[in-house]
Amino acid sequence: MKGKRYTTEDKTRILREADGGKAIHEVCRAHNISEVSFHRWKRQFGMMEINEARRLKELE
Repeated sequence: MKGKRYTTEDKTRILREADGGKAIHEVCRAHNISEVSFHRWKRQFGMMEINEARRLKELE
């Protein structure tokens, strides 16, 4: 069974929630993702802003 596919903007928005002070496990539980996925996204998109993520998606 496949899970939900998150857009690049969604991924950066979820990462910003954890930067805002929420615990990582709480953010993962709220969005129904694994902590492994969260850390993978953080490695890929960690310092990006949402508008930069949109530009990256357009370039791809």
